Amino acid sequence: MKESTGISRIISGRRHIREFARSYSEKCGKSPRWIEKDIIRAKRLNHISLGEYEWIGYDGLTEEQKQSVSTLWTRAEFRKNLTDRRYKCILSNKYIFSKVFSDYYGRRCYLAQDVTEQLLEELSGREGRVIAKPNCKGQGKGIKVLPTATEEERKDAMEFISQAENYIVEEYVTQHEALAKLNPGAVSIIRFYSVSSPAGNYVFAPVLTTAITKSVSNGCQDALTAMIDIRSGEVITDAVDQNQFVEYAAHPVTGVQFKGFQVPYWQECLALMRKALPLASKISNIGWDVAITPEGPLLIEANTIPGFNTAQYRGYAWVTEGWGYQPLFDEGLKGTPLPQDGRYDRVLMKV
Repeated sequence: MKESTGISRIISGRRHIREFARSYSEKCGKSPRWIEKDIIRAKRLNHISLGEYEWIGYDGLTEEQKQSVSTLWTRAEFRKNLTDRRYKCILSNKYIFSKVFSDYYGRRCYLAQDVTEQLLEELSGREGRVIAKPNCKGQGKGIKVLPTATEEERKDAMEFISQAENYIVEEYVTQHEALAKLNPGAVSIIRFYSVSSPAGNYVFAPVLTTAITKSVSNGCQDALTAMIDIRSGEVITDAVDQNQFVEYAAHPVTGVQFKGFQVPYWQECLALMRKALPLASKISNIGWDVAITPEGPLLIEANTIPGFNTAQYRGYAWVTEGWGYQPLFDEGLKGTPLPQDGRYDRVLMKV
C-alpha cells in the first residue's frame, strides 16, 4: 500500500511539473520538454520549487550559475546543521526579542494582557495609534494598526486587545521624513539578511520594503521590494511586487522613484547590524527588519526562516552578475571558499 502511494505521488508530481512546463514555455519561448527536463535536473540539484524556478529565471542561467542558486531546501540544511535551536525563541517570541534587543528597539512593548486603558493612552503618543501583533507569528499575519487618539478609539482598541490571544502591543514608529514621502500610510522597512557560521558573520542583500495600500509593509503581502547597495545605502533597482511579478519604477501612490532613493542613516544601519548580530549568532540565518526614524534606525523584528526572493529575482540578477547566494551558505557548511571576484561587492559585507 505504501509503495503504491509513493508511485502515485511521483506520477502526480511529474504531471504537475509537465503542466507547469507547458505554461512556462509560453512565457520564456523554450520548448515544454526542455523546461521539464531542466526542472527535474534542478530538483535533483537543490530541490527547487516551481515558484522559485520561475522567479529566479532558472532556465536562463548558465550551468555554473545554476549551481549557485540558493533555495529554501538548501538553506534548511544550513540552518539544521548550524543553528542552536535553544536560542530561536529570542527571535520567534517578539516580546522576548524586544527585551533581548532593548538597546536597539527604541519603543515600549507590552504583553496584551498587561495593557490598561491608562497605559494605552500613554503608548498612543504623538502618532495617536499603536501596533498590536501576534507574539509568535510571521509574514505580517494578524498585525493591527489601532487608532488611539480619542477616548472612543481607545475604547475600541481595548476591546480588541482584551480579546487578543498571545498578542503584544507597542508604540507606533514615527518614520523618517524621506520614507514618509515614499509611503506616509505605512512604515517602510529595510530587510537585512545575515549568516553566522564558522566562516564568520555576514550581512547581505539589503532590501527596501514598502507597502502599496496596506498599513503594514511586508514583502509576503501587499508590498514592493527593491535592492539596496550595501555600502552606500542607495536603492539600485526598481521595485517588484513579489506576488504579481510586476515591477515599478516609482511608488504607484506617491510617485516617488525607487532607483536612486537614498536610505537615511545608512552607516548607522550597518553599525546597528554589527552590534545586534553577535547577540543572535547562535542562529545561523536571520532576516532583520529595520525602521528608520528621525533619530536613526531601530529594530522592528527578526525572522529565523527568512526567504530572500528579491535578492535572487531574475530582473535584478545583474546586481550579482547572475550569481545566486548558495556559495555564502556553502562556505559556512562545507568550508568552500566564497568567490572573491567582485560578484557580491554590492550586496555582501563581513561584520
